[in-house]
Amino acid sequence: MPTYTSSFIYKVSDWIMKLSLVNLLWICFSILGLGFLGLFPATVAMYTVVRKWMKGNTDVSVTKTFIHAYKGSFLKANLLGYISSVGGLVLYADYLLVRNMEGMQYIVMLLLLVTVSFYYMMMLFFVFPVYVHYDIKLMECFKYAFIIGASYPLRTIYILFVGFVVWYITASIPIILLFFSGSVMCLVVMRFAYVAFKKTEERNRNLTSAA
Repeated sequence: MPTYTSSFIYKVSDWIMKLSLVNLLWICFSILGLGFLGLFPATVAMYTVVRKWMKGNTDVSVTKTFIHAYKGSFLKANLLGYISSVGGLVLYADYLLVRNMEGMQYIVMLLLLVTVSFYYMMMLFFVFPVYVHYDIKLMECFKYAFIIGASYPLRTIYILFVGFVVWYITASIPIILLFFSGSVMCLVVMRFAYVAFKKTEERNRNLTSAA
């Protein structure tokens, strides 16, 4: 019993250290890039580290892997992030228009906007995992992210729920923002995404074999 307990405590402590380290790196390198240039490369780097964990490489050097991914994806990560952000700006502009409508037109347009926003968020959740997992062209990341998200809509709902929980805990205990806010969310998203990737790849192999 003591051996099992000690092993469990060690594993929990190890994961706490890993998650806090990658979160601190994410914050520091986002600031290093002056925020607007560092956020997206740091996010890609964080997903790169977490993806390696998902693949079983839990002993990988977090700092070296993070820095290598940050440098290697600096330009593409910013393009990916800002292209993704354009969709959010368009949806916000649409919201400003819709809120001034009245009657049935308002209801119809609001429902349409909510539906489009859900699919946009679905694509947004998966686009960074797709980028770090697949060796594909930048614009294809959006298509793959949308297809995978649309294939597993419940995963998007789960991610939204976890995101709300993380936000609530962070708002209640601000110190968590420094150590776990980004890394825990990244771990959850990448976990759901990685399982979806494996299922999609297996399904494609089965279709190829059947053909």
